[in-house]
Amino acid sequence: MKKKLSLKEILQGRIIRLGIKEIFPAAGLGKELTTIRVRIFDKIPFYSPPNNVPTIAIFTPKVLNQLSVLQTGFRLHLLEDLFSRNLCFLLLSGSLSIPAYLKKTAAKLNIPSGASKYDEHYLRSLFIGLIREKCRETITLHGVVLEAEGKGILITGASGVGKTTAALKSAANHCYWVADDIAVVKRTQKGELIAGGNKKISRYIHTAKTGIIPVDALLKPDRIKINTKLAAVIRIEKSSTGIRMAKGYKHILGKKLTCLRIHIPSAGFFGENLLKKAIEQIFKDNL
Repeated sequence: MKKKLSLKEILQGRIIRLGIKEIFPAAGLGKELTTIRVRIFDKIPFYSPPNNVPTIAIFTPKVLNQLSVLQTGFRLHLLEDLFSRNLCFLLLSGSLSIPAYLKKTAAKLNIPSGASKYDEHYLRSLFIGLIREKCRETITLHGVVLEAEGKGILITGASGVGKTTAALKSAANHCYWVADDIAVVKRTQKGELIAGGNKKISRYIHTAKTGIIPVDALLKPDRIKINTKLAAVIRIEKSSTGIRMAKGYKHILGKKLTCLRIHIPSAGFFGENLLKKAIEQIFKDNL
């Protein structure tokens, strides 16, 4: 983590997204952190090894059931031992409320506990994404990234609408190819958004016709870029009407970007010509 933030700041505006129904005590969310890890507990932690990294612990319903039948004094000892080992937040997955015994221990040690309706693996994924977004100012989005006229464009929409094929054809001519499927967007200290591909798959591309192949098998090296300064978003949506374009805005990592929504027929595809028109529409106002 590059930033020093409190859990309150990290969770701000994301409580509903995380499916959290209750947090207690809320006052414990104020401690500032410079690094956090997220760990799932799928069995009772009878022994908690030393831990130097502040941890968000996710208890599964199985662990909660096991704790509920333990002798009160022994259970309290286990929880106090765990809570004292750099635990910054305890979250119960698949739960709508926090048991009284957990509230008591949380209040005693001033460590916030929460209950979420979501399962532990989905919760962990959400938290990791949230920490990257809020603390590392990095977000991962589904889409294709290309560069036109020196500006990066993120093309999003459901799989199979033609994003990759249209971007490939454009990159072979007047645009530059940057990323397929997964776009990693980072905010710089100057407030600029830099978009690139995921390091593990950035050299590859997938189309229905070719399957997964190296991108340089389809494009010349001088048509490929590692990253680009993101300036706009194209959002493709299918509808029961004809082709329509509507310009609006989208916020990514706190930055306001031009967003062009394109509605295509439910049986249609997003092609190179439509992408060319979309780029022209985006740059009409000298973006």
